[in-house]
Amino acid sequence: MPAYLEWLRAHVGHHLIPLVYATALIRDEAGRILFQRRADFRDWWGLPGGLLEPGETPTGCLRREVMEETGLHVEPVGLTGVYSSPRYNVTYPNGDQVQQVTLCYECRIVGGALKADSDEILQLEFFPPSELPPRPLWYADMVTHAQAGRYTQGSPYFDPPERAEVNTPYPTTLSTRRAVGTAPLIWAGAAAVVLDEAGRLLLQQRGDSGLWGLPAGALDAGETLAHTAIRETLEETGLRVEPLRLLSVLAGYEVVHPNGDRLFPVPHTFACRVVGGQLRADGDESLAVGYFSREALPPLHPTMRQRVHQALGLEPTSLV
Repeated sequence: MPAYLEWLRAHVGHHLIPLVYATALIRDEAGRILFQRRADFRDWWGLPGGLLEPGETPTGCLRREVMEETGLHVEPVGLTGVYSSPRYNVTYPNGDQVQQVTLCYECRIVGGALKADSDEILQLEFFPPSELPPRPLWYADMVTHAQAGRYTQGSPYFDPPERAEVNTPYPTTLSTRRAVGTAPLIWAGAAAVVLDEAGRLLLQQRGDSGLWGLPAGALDAGETLAHTAIRETLEETGLRVEPLRLLSVLAGYEVVHPNGDRLFPVPHTFACRVVGGQLRADGDESLAVGYFSREALPPLHPTMRQRVHQALGLEPTSLV
């Protein structure tokens, strides 16, 4: 069991929690896709990958996990999709319940030799796309969306807005803090990029620091990341939005909050359009809201600077 997961499970037990994974879709020269049969789930096959550790980027996690499980060195080519729907929730044979937040990458082989990890993996095999082995829904969808090729046009798949009731005492970062204190947590979140007709960017002044940033927040268990973007934007700005495209994913950095809480966030930033509501600050999470041009940006929160600059075309998009 990975070190972070072992530590976290010691505090939250088997209860449902969101966890962030990276998964590799690897093809050979004939276009066949690499699947593995795991030691814990013996009835089906899956794609190589694993859980992020504190400080890791998804692509760093991907390279490490693929090497450990298959003996191959791979290089990510593109992010094919992000999967956060509660329909992909899984219960492991030991009873651990997980809402998976998984970033799937198309990868190319750059070295190594195919060899199954004797502890985790029972079998490795390349399969033609038309003759894939028994696999759970999430891996089936990952292959389907990668085959569709949307990511090659810079538009990776993401699950549509969705929310389901879940039975867990740890649905949020706040509730999980009651179990782990201020210790480091890895948690996925979402932010919304909303532009007005003049191309100005919607920003909100944060209640905790007084600095400005995108409407954003952490995923709640039971919702997709697109739903997180909608919920947080409505709460903080009064506007109802529709996520249209996944712009960027960031990870691998630590945030230490004023109260000492340590967080390794994995924010997913969506381009959104306004579909309703009325612009207003909630007076708690947001002290003020408004649209700003790139020439007149207010003081930005450090964790938001890169995403704001990317949204305005001042930095390249990052899908780590």
